[in-house]
Amino acid sequence: MSPVSRLFGWFGGKLDGSPANEMKAAAALAQAGRFDESAESWRRAIALDPQRIPDEAQAAALEPIFPRVAREVLDGLTREGMHSRKHWKLVRRGSFEGEERWRLEQEKHSTMDELLPTLRHIALAIAHTSAAPGRLRIDCDRPNDDSEAYLSIVQMGEAIITWDADRRITDVKVQQ
Repeated sequence: MSPVSRLFGWFGGKLDGSPANEMKAAAALAQAGRFDESAESWRRAIALDPQRIPDEAQAAALEPIFPRVAREVLDGLTREGMHSRKHWKLVRRGSFEGEERWRLEQEKHSTMDELLPTLRHIALAIAHTSAAPGRLRIDCDRPNDDSEAYLSIVQMGEAIITWDADRRITDVKVQQ
């Protein structure tokens, strides 16, 4: 039995190679201080499901691992339609005076409040791959469910997220 399987078994799970279980294993390994193994498990989760977003508890546990996997996380999030069953498109629009500008189009969340944990995850990936301190301005859209609507996209709002020199999120402003 591998160390990952053994550790994950201690937390009451079955390691079947699914992206959800790989993410659970990554969080459990991070909590146990096994950062290299945690990073490898997170990379396996990304390989299986590039747009997988950890839940809030997993995100907190995985925070020390982010510098090791940030590039792979961001690459997975910007990969269009690889394995996702839902509409997802994250595109970089450029950078201006320390501000990263991005656009997210997704269909899973219908409000900015529901989308906030995802936006924080995206911001951490960008913070760990960009200059620090910095700021992210991200336009958030979703497909319009109304087949008779003039526009196929609904503008949800905009989020402005800043991070410090240690790449910790310091401020989140959401405009709807």
